[in-house]
Amino acid sequence: MDPVSQTVDDVFSNDLLYDAVEACNTEGEEFRFEFEWGQRPTLSILATVTPMQQTSAQGGRMIMTLQDLTTQRQTEQVRADFVANVSHELRTPLSTLVGFIETLQGPARGDAEAAVKFLGIMADQAARMSRLVEDLLSLSSIEMNASILPSGAVDMARLLLTVSESLSNRAERADQSIDQEIHGPLLVRGDSDELTQVFWNLIENAIKYGRTGQTVNLRASAISEGSEIRVDVIDEGEGIDAQHLSRLTERFYRVDKGRSREMGGTGLGLAIVKHIVARHRGRMSIASVPDQGSTFSVVLPAFRG
Repeated sequence: MDPVSQTVDDVFSNDLLYDAVEACNTEGEEFRFEFEWGQRPTLSILATVTPMQQTSAQGGRMIMTLQDLTTQRQTEQVRADFVANVSHELRTPLSTLVGFIETLQGPARGDAEAAVKFLGIMADQAARMSRLVEDLLSLSSIEMNASILPSGAVDMARLLLTVSESLSNRAERADQSIDQEIHGPLLVRGDSDELTQVFWNLIENAIKYGRTGQTVNLRASAISEGSEIRVDVIDEGEGIDAQHLSRLTERFYRVDKGRSREMGGTGLGLAIVKHIVARHRGRMSIASVPDQGSTFSVVLPAFRG
């Protein structure tokens, strides 16, 4: 509908907006307020109704401006949630440290055996906070450079072999193995350190959440007539319910919170992976079947020189 020559009530069915126009016309003062408009998802609109000096026989004239604040409000909510989540993640280890310090200063003073036990727990909690801070700094750095496309050439075949070899001892300790099916050469335009972080995270997760005796399959090849490089990290673990898949890359989202923390996870690993892949103008997908395992796939543009 063309809003020209239409009444406000015809264009926006909103009582607050209509009342503001009426009040501005009657009192000759500017009115500003924010309201939600539309069906889900709703829009956050800032309305400003300003009177004009010129009048006519039909009454006063006014200017109405409507500013869409939806993105700004969503960003503010994300920030608020982020601060709340960080505070929650730090509260437990900090409380643990404070509790054991008080115990060592009080009831356990002079108890060497208790001191050794408590100091070990305190060291674990301090390491947990250190990992969280490192991941937060990493995520912040990646976000700051999100608009800058990496310009270097990275040999993905060599990078993947290096990462899998570095994690092979960890896989062996878990009675697992890493099988590689890499068809090179596989050059992508990217940042070697960031891409190492991506596949270290994905392969390490496959080991962490895999079953004893499983094989982690690592596959890489050129697709789309050589214009893209695809890497699949496949585990034979417990799998993930479909309801969780779309949220796995959210900050601090965990399918099993207790198990993730027990294994040293910060809840930021896949969020970091998502942002690095996005910075490289790539894409990531996750497929999983409960009791059968999961496949994490990353597709990156090939290096063209």
